[in-house]
Amino acid sequence: MRTSGRLLWRMAGLLSFASFLLFATGFVLALDPQQLAPARATAPSQTPQKTSPLPAEGVHKIVALGDSLTRGAGDANGQGYAGLVRQALEKKLGTSITFSNLAINGQESTDLVKQLSQEQVKSLLGEANLVLFTIGGNDMFRQTGGLYTIDKEKLAAATKQLTTNYEEVIKQIRTVNPKATIVYTTLYNPFGDTEASVDTIKPVIDWNYTASQIAAKYSNVIVVPTYDLFVGKEKSYLYTDHFHPNTAGYERMAARVVQALE
Repeated sequence: MRTSGRLLWRMAGLLSFASFLLFATGFVLALDPQQLAPARATAPSQTPQKTSPLPAEGVHKIVALGDSLTRGAGDANGQGYAGLVRQALEKKLGTSITFSNLAINGQESTDLVKQLSQEQVKSLLGEANLVLFTIGGNDMFRQTGGLYTIDKEKLAAATKQLTTNYEEVIKQIRTVNPKATIVYTTLYNPFGDTEASVDTIKPVIDWNYTASQIAAKYSNVIVVPTYDLFVGKEKSYLYTDHFHPNTAGYERMAARVVQALE
């Protein structure tokens, strides 16, 4: 009986020790999973390449849409950000680019949706490699109740309609051209250094976020931020009307768009 008891105790001890080793090994591996990896990891066959948002065939035709920002109001050189983007891409790609600026001063999002139904506009969009557009400033900033004052209820209603129209614009462009790179340039706040700043900062930031969220649902649509380019620098980069960018302001916008396309 004594021998049998000792044997049982030895077996129990061995089992306990084995269990401890398993537990310890698992604990070490949990802390350092690399212990399971081979001594020399196999290098990937190819280094991942950074892909450009520009089409593989290059950019031969640009169509610009929207309002006075795309038209270039306030630019002494008459280029606006869209014209400057074209020049920068021509220099970079070493080729001439056909440029159709269809933007209209004062245009709101509802007007742009209607414009996109025109056969000539659809034809030009269908051939484009790159589509640039701005919209929303007139929708939101025309909701004034006087000099630098904002009607909050009208602004909320205008922003709601802008949201619907903005997505419709992207849908219509995608319908006639499934492949072109689309670039939407977001809003800055021209009232950032005025009494209207309190009522406009949040709506502008909220709209820019909404525009980004909607664009993310569609392929090859880039949203370029501009808010930070003007905030606190209104006197340096806004035109004398204190609404549109000046020449230097458009240059900053164009540089941001080109950077997004690289």
